[in-house]
Amino acid sequence: MPPIVVSLINLKGGVGKTTTTVQLAECLVSEYGKRVLVIDLDPQTNATISLIEEERWEELDDQGLTIFQLFQDKLDGTSVFDIRRAIQRGVSNLGLDGLSLLPSSIRLINVQDRMSEIPVKLGYAITPMEVLKAAIHDVPGQFDYVLIDCPPNLGFITRNGIEISDYFFIPTIPDTLSTYGIPQIVKSIEQFSRERPLLKIRCLGLVVTKFYSRSEAHVRGINNLPARFTRVFAKLGLPPAPIFKTVIPLANTFADVPLTDNKPKSFKEKYGRSRSGDRYLYQYVIDLTKEFMDHAGR
Repeated sequence: MPPIVVSLINLKGGVGKTTTTVQLAECLVSEYGKRVLVIDLDPQTNATISLIEEERWEELDDQGLTIFQLFQDKLDGTSVFDIRRAIQRGVSNLGLDGLSLLPSSIRLINVQDRMSEIPVKLGYAITPMEVLKAAIHDVPGQFDYVLIDCPPNLGFITRNGIEISDYFFIPTIPDTLSTYGIPQIVKSIEQFSRERPLLKIRCLGLVVTKFYSRSEAHVRGINNLPARFTRVFAKLGLPPAPIFKTVIPLANTFADVPLTDNKPKSFKEKYGRSRSGDRYLYQYVIDLTKEFMDHAGR
């Protein structure tokens, strides 16, 4: 059975996109026994550094075993990148055998503006959106889920993620700046689908992150979101996607997730060092993951 592939997207940085990716990945593996591959397409490399130590990332980048080299090969006519060596198994400071990572590189910034050259370099055998698809076609069968951490734009790098995805998922803070680009995301991906009939990607939904209950702006935003989000789909003649019932609170513990030098003994220890409301923080992640699996259909 092929995996369910989900791209996590928001055009605003700092909304918890990477944190949500890592939370879902670790919870799916540790609490539900799933096999998960995280693909880091973001030049900021936050998902990568959340799952492997920085020294290991530097070694991989030097050896041409990050996602940067995949695209650079297409521009240079080289074959340095090896997908099977690049995928890192058993990552996370939880030591999860079922969790794998295809790491990113800050050097992705250097190729973003050159992606349009790829068809010419390769004699129009491949489009700039299909580089990842061509490289990874034999790999996903090893996994139940593939989670793609996308950069905060809809350029060719992000479109490589969209091209192989069944769904896109939108984490957002419930404020004006973080939600401003949501209509553009939905509209643009719908346009991509019309241009490429084989692309069957759908919106899995939206999850509110970093919610601060004492913020009037956050409370007002979360109350207005359902009508605004539904209206986006109605304008395009699409069925509405859900807003997840689980709301992820603003918490320092979640901010510390990327610190790989922490060595928690379990998922619940890693995420449950403090409480928010009536629950330990790990319960929010478990609830989010349950909803995620329910909406994804597995």
